[in-house]
Amino acid sequence: MDDWRSPPSIIPVTHVPIQWSSPSPVERTGESPRLMARQRRAHAKSHGGCKQCKERHIKCNEVHPQCLNCKRHDITCSFSTPSLTITPLSQDSLADLELLDYWHRHHVPVNITGLVRRLEHNVVCLGFSHHYLLYSILALAALQLFDEDRSQTRWYVRAVAHQQAAITRARPHFQNLEESQHQALLSFSFLTSMYALAEPLLRPFPAGCHQPHLDAIKELLQVIRFGRCSAVFAQQHLASVVCSDPFLMAKYHPQRLEAIQGLESKCPQLAQLRVFIDRQCRDQDRAVCLDAADSLFISIARLMGNPDDQTQVRAIWGWASNVDSAFLDMCSARNKVALVIFAHFAALMSLGRGYWYLQSWPSVLLGQIRGLLTDGLEDTLRWPEEVVFGNRPLVPPAA
Repeated sequence: MDDWRSPPSIIPVTHVPIQWSSPSPVERTGESPRLMARQRRAHAKSHGGCKQCKERHIKCNEVHPQCLNCKRHDITCSFSTPSLTITPLSQDSLADLELLDYWHRHHVPVNITGLVRRLEHNVVCLGFSHHYLLYSILALAALQLFDEDRSQTRWYVRAVAHQQAAITRARPHFQNLEESQHQALLSFSFLTSMYALAEPLLRPFPAGCHQPHLDAIKELLQVIRFGRCSAVFAQQHLASVVCSDPFLMAKYHPQRLEAIQGLESKCPQLAQLRVFIDRQCRDQDRAVCLDAADSLFISIARLMGNPDDQTQVRAIWGWASNVDSAFLDMCSARNKVALVIFAHFAALMSLGRGYWYLQSWPSVLLGQIRGLLTDGLEDTLRWPEEVVFGNRPLVPPAA
């Protein structure tokens, strides 16, 4: 075998006259034969060649586990002995692994069904190819960890950082809606809505501040409006994904519940509320408030007989999704009648059992509304307070 380091032997070539049937290269290009002889034949460059061929500056055919050149000269090829550089795990990497483990062990609803469990698993798998979705998963898991132990503020800081990263990376995909992003964007919107609901009540207040300053009414109204905007966006731009899954259809196409016969007899508190509205409101405000109260107690009545219904959260937020936007504006303006109705929504929210991000909202919301109501209006909050604080069961005792 010839040594690959020895120069190649020179083989004489017999020159044979060639009859050109077409113009010669010289005639076509007008270049001299000497210049043409210097031109090198073009070839594809090898960027993934083995280390040995790169050191010898020769073309590697990139065949694994041993390239042709190394096999011909019987030398070790780097393809046969790949080197693996192991980067030590950083504290951030370990924290994120802990969050993913926590996400799998602690589901968002405690009474999770098999379908939702599969959806959560699929969301994580989807997140590995759409990093903005993965960031939103980590953010929500960090918030839930912080909710369990408020002394671990590092989890809150990590949740905020992950959520900001998720929003930054998702924004370009919302501006350019590629079909390959639809499922991930829909999942991102769903998780972001949950984050927006959970985060306000978990904000650590500044050192030296005994009472955290939180406008619960404003925060909750922002969450409701954000959820409504997300639903409209999904219906208009991600309809193909939404319509493919009954769970998503119920989330993003919430149907207004039908009226119930004898509703006031089942819920005597509605009759009292209607009298209060008639006495305090006029014209359009009266119509808006009556509609909000009626639809609210329809949702309450639907859940009174089955408080452990798996679809309870969809029933709760169905009211917030369908209530007239004029009613939300009245709440923002601190209209007292609208706030009384909104306080009854706290009673409906208290039905969200097993959902950690809902548990504190009813008491916080009622506390702020009670502080705003004066002139003898406190009695209008007696029933929702009894329901929320556990002094009265939501389901009335049998006669």
